[in-house]
Amino acid sequence: MDRWLSHPTALKILSIVIGVLLWAVVHFDPESTPNTVTSTTETKSVDMLRIQTEGLDESAYALKVLEPSVAKLMVRGSRSALAFAEDGDYTVSVNLSGKGPGSYTIPLTVGKLPRGIELLNVSPSMVEVIIDRLESGMFDAGVVTQGKPAEGYELGAPVIRPGSTVQVTLPAQDLARVGSVKVFVNVEGETETVRDKKARMIVFDKSGNEIQGAVIAPATLDVEVPITMPGKAVPLQIGTRGSLPAGLSLEAIDSDVSEVTVYGERSLLDSVNLLAADVDLSQIRATGDVELELLPPEGMKAVEPSKVKVRVTLASSDVKTLQVPITLENAGSGLDAALEAPTGGTIGVRVRGTPDELSGLTAGDIRAVADLQDLKEGAHEVRLQLTLPNYVTAVDPAPTVTVRLTASEAAMGRPEGGSATPSPTPTPSPDRGQGENDSSGGSGPSHGSGNENDAGAGSGDGADSGEGRR
Repeated sequence: MDRWLSHPTALKILSIVIGVLLWAVVHFDPESTPNTVTSTTETKSVDMLRIQTEGLDESAYALKVLEPSVAKLMVRGSRSALAFAEDGDYTVSVNLSGKGPGSYTIPLTVGKLPRGIELLNVSPSMVEVIIDRLESGMFDAGVVTQGKPAEGYELGAPVIRPGSTVQVTLPAQDLARVGSVKVFVNVEGETETVRDKKARMIVFDKSGNEIQGAVIAPATLDVEVPITMPGKAVPLQIGTRGSLPAGLSLEAIDSDVSEVTVYGERSLLDSVNLLAADVDLSQIRATGDVELELLPPEGMKAVEPSKVKVRVTLASSDVKTLQVPITLENAGSGLDAALEAPTGGTIGVRVRGTPDELSGLTAGDIRAVADLQDLKEGAHEVRLQLTLPNYVTAVDPAPTVTVRLTASEAAMGRPEGGSATPSPTPTPSPDRGQGENDSSGGSGPSHGSGNENDAGAGSGDGADSGEGRR
């Protein structure tokens, strides 16, 4: 036996027998009859395969319709071949070579199948295709902002670089529907300018619906949306505070800046008409430049520029005394005002300034006003309000005067609870002017009016005659 098993031919025969037995064991189906074995071939359905297009000249044409867009394959192969093949190994395509604008019914082409697998059928076998010609048009891109900037800030006019005109390429039918090209920029809560250097555009039809598949050149735009605090340009008024050392007077204050921009809420800007800044004279010892810090008015956010440089010119000072006419203003309705002290209708005012300023200064350049607002009938001590030319200051505090208010004749002649009976117009006496006659005509007293006294102050002696009428 050992010699027989060691013979080469015997070993070959034994190997064949063992192999046949092993094959039979693997393929034996216990549910079948003893004389049958299972088949080694199976079928498989490959569903939802996307149909690919080939051969279309995409520089001149666009595929408008591909119906249906997916296909189903039935394939057959061994169990192992089907198991190892993936869905990506199956391809279905439609050949559009040489096709121009129009509608077509074209058969599908199945790509090379994996090894060991054969095609049984493809469903559908034909597809409907519509091809349209590509056309281009020029459109202006618009910027649409989304959201609102921070409270108090406003949007400026958007800026598009290098320009707002773009080229849109679409199938001819779609290009005819284009209504607008828009860029969307989000500005919600922003306090500074928003810039998108690669803003993408969206094409919309005339009904506001997005058109898909548009080719836009350039593909992106550089868009800038300014966001600023509302501003208003107002004059810069430079004044003074404090006093110069003895012997010096202010000759001039000069600045290259005459206007500044104030920033704040729009509703508050309307009430801002100028920006005032003061030079502290107590800190000035000689002619030179002074830097002023500009502060925004109450309720405003900022002012530009925030600092200005002014030139302060000083000179030696002199003192001059002028007899200034006294003006009475704002006497109550039905009251006549008369100046009791000082007599003569003028008051001495000492002013300080440079020799050049004082040399040409007259009493008509100064106003001394007694404001009688809200004063009742009787005698009153009233402090004068002095108005002086620039760079001229009062040496002494504003003086006081004595003014008597009495009921006017028109008021005393009016019956209580009714209208006054017209009285004869009095004949003016030599020391009475037309102003009193006007007041007795029923239009209200004019003795304390600014217009009458301004005119008198301008002439110098007119104020004296005006006080005499009181």
